[in-house]
Amino acid sequence: MRKSYTNTLIVLLMILSIILSFLLGVNIGIRGYNAAISYWEQKLPYQLVLRGLQNSLSSLNIGWVWERFSKMWKIWQLLNENYFDEEKVVWDKMYESALKWFVDAIGDPYTVYFTPQENESFHEALKGTKDFEWIGAVVSKKKDGVLIEEVIKNAPAYKAGLKPLDLILEINWESTADMDLGEAVKKIRGPKGTEVELTIFRESENRVFKVKVVRDKIVVPSVLARVEDLSWTKVWYIDISIIGEDTFDKFKEAVLDLKLKGVKWIILDLRWNGGGFLETAVEIISFFVPKWEKVLTTKYRTFPNQTFYSKGYKYLEWYPVVVLVDGLTASASEIIAGALRQLVGAKLVGTQTFGKGSIQTFTPNNYFGDNSSLKYTIGKWYLPDWHNIDWTGLKVDVEVPFDFTWFVQSGVDLQLQKAQQEILKMIK
Repeated sequence: MRKSYTNTLIVLLMILSIILSFLLGVNIGIRGYNAAISYWEQKLPYQLVLRGLQNSLSSLNIGWVWERFSKMWKIWQLLNENYFDEEKVVWDKMYESALKWFVDAIGDPYTVYFTPQENESFHEALKGTKDFEWIGAVVSKKKDGVLIEEVIKNAPAYKAGLKPLDLILEINWESTADMDLGEAVKKIRGPKGTEVELTIFRESENRVFKVKVVRDKIVVPSVLARVEDLSWTKVWYIDISIIGEDTFDKFKEAVLDLKLKGVKWIILDLRWNGGGFLETAVEIISFFVPKWEKVLTTKYRTFPNQTFYSKGYKYLEWYPVVVLVDGLTASASEIIAGALRQLVGAKLVGTQTFGKGSIQTFTPNNYFGDNSSLKYTIGKWYLPDWHNIDWTGLKVDVEVPFDFTWFVQSGVDLQLQKAQQEILKMIK
């Protein structure tokens, strides 16, 4: 036996304390976290923590926990002492994998355990502007490979046709099944102009295919705006790539610039926008919708239901709006598109949206003590007419598929072209 009885006992006690802390911690977090703010981190109110702890302790079955933990411990002990290739028996790696499988068993693609590296990468994508050399995809580790969580609009991954929920099976012919996230990210990233070949499994199409992506230096602001001359009038085009930490400020800057230029017709581009902060979506809607209009209702299993109302910023109230959407318009961006259609008569142009009507949140900053985190589903949201679009999406008013080949050859965006035509109809 390679380890003494004393060392074995110490490891056993350490593992037990970690498991119990995890079980108690998640329970406390679910009861005490402010579910109203999707993806938002804040300190737990003292009273809610105590209440959650009380509920956790009262409902915790020590015998049940120990029975299952002891089985895990016996497996670890057998492998640690007898497995032939002993260098493969690495506790940290096995433990992290166990947590991932544990959470994955729920079967919800939006409920994910993030390792410290994955957590940092995911939150970095929500901050807004990027400036480094990569393919423009936010990834996390799954048991069968590396999952694409988000694709940055107009980045190399976007241009190569990659989509959220694509599973990367191989990077340059090397399997990602046993590859940790840090190693995968290093292999995916690289100098501008170099190429990486990915083997992709797309579950929605039940197919495996290979794609070559040329890395580039990417600077992607969350909001881009410009004024376009159409026939006898000017139209304001604004593209929101992600609803992140800086989106509200960037959007407000663009709106103030718009007001100075006197433009009163708007094309809002939410294509390939995978969502972000729920409250920021409400803030953006508040530029268009009168104060106290109901914008959104949220329902939870544990928390009180909430209704969100427009803050009535008035800058763009009743401006004619056409919203561009597609199959990757999801979550918070679907909230904006759906609410603007119902409340101010905005017209949706493009293709049916993704259909993510659920709400996720993160455990508070460094909740588990090692910068890992749990992103988990806590509720669903409903548009002003009480419609939930989970797994169905929003149907468009004017359907126009995006012809990528034509766009590359001619530079003409057929969906944007149709949106411009619809704005001109609204002006007449």
